[in-house]
Amino acid sequence: MKKSLFILGVCCLFSLTSSAALWRVNNITGVNANFGDLPAAVTAANNGDTIYLEPSPVGYTGTTISKQLTIIGNGYFSATPFNTVNTGLQANPTSSVIASSISFYPGSAGSTIMGFNFSTYAYVYIYTDNISVKRNYFYYGYISLSNYHPTTAAYQTLTSCDIRQNLFYGYGITYNSVSTTGGASFSGISIQNNIFYSASVGLVSGLSGFIQNNVFDAGSLNTYNFQINNNVMIGGTFVANNSVYFNNVGTSTQFGNANSNQQNISTTSLFTNYSGATQTETRYILSPTGPGIGAGFNSVDVGAFGGPDPYKLSGIPPVPTIYSITAPATTTGTTLPVTISTRSNN
Repeated sequence: MKKSLFILGVCCLFSLTSSAALWRVNNITGVNANFGDLPAAVTAANNGDTIYLEPSPVGYTGTTISKQLTIIGNGYFSATPFNTVNTGLQANPTSSVIASSISFYPGSAGSTIMGFNFSTYAYVYIYTDNISVKRNYFYYGYISLSNYHPTTAAYQTLTSCDIRQNLFYGYGITYNSVSTTGGASFSGISIQNNIFYSASVGLVSGLSGFIQNNVFDAGSLNTYNFQINNNVMIGGTFVANNSVYFNNVGTSTQFGNANSNQQNISTTSLFTNYSGATQTETRYILSPTGPGIGAGFNSVDVGAFGGPDPYKLSGIPPVPTIYSITAPATTTGTTLPVTISTRSNN
């Protein structure tokens, strides 16, 4: 039954990517997939292909990517110590876990990675532009940005990087070897609708973009030349440097009260159910009568669940999923009636 569920889920996805190849990766003994781990799939794939890492209790090995690929996991469930047990999203609630780091090298522009649980100290390194990292869980891991070319040892001009709808527990987003030598830069960095718990964003001069609709809980935000709006900061510190910030909410005086920022707002008034011993994603859902509703730029809600592309529970990827499958325990005939429920996700 489990094997059939994997295949059916991939068939749904294949209908969306029929113009390029789709490769199934599964490291569970006895499952008939194209590959048993990610590096082999990346080597075999061509530009534009999709690699689906199926849910498994065993983590997949990271790799270096130098071609345009879409890499999709099952989402993250029971992501300790964050409680991401969200029922009714996937029939198989096992996470797709990546156990070591992934690097996007020149040649991989246009790639996307989504729906994974990155285990302890598993990082994403980005050395090229137009990379999308979305709907992943990082446990003491970070996303590192650089405009350094790792093969030519020269700095380059990069544009566009999309980091959205991720959950960070510890560490966060940082940089590596950023330089403006010879006019090199890294612009158009978009960091939006993420949750940072005891995690930070620290980006130096030479990087620029916007940081929007995030929640920072007990972390820090330190940037240069960014536009910062519609964020929520619970405790922690904010250093603006040359950044422009407006329509943000702080539980202290992190953002001040100019430019439609709010300060000294309590978590009790801001959220529906923030208190409690267990960290959850849903604790950051705004109170419908609180000061965060409509407080963002263009009257959107602030925080990770606000704006046009809100945070998605458990990192469910935006592809069709099977969220329910039922079958009788026994059958007296030659066929087994199975009921499968699917949904499209955005």
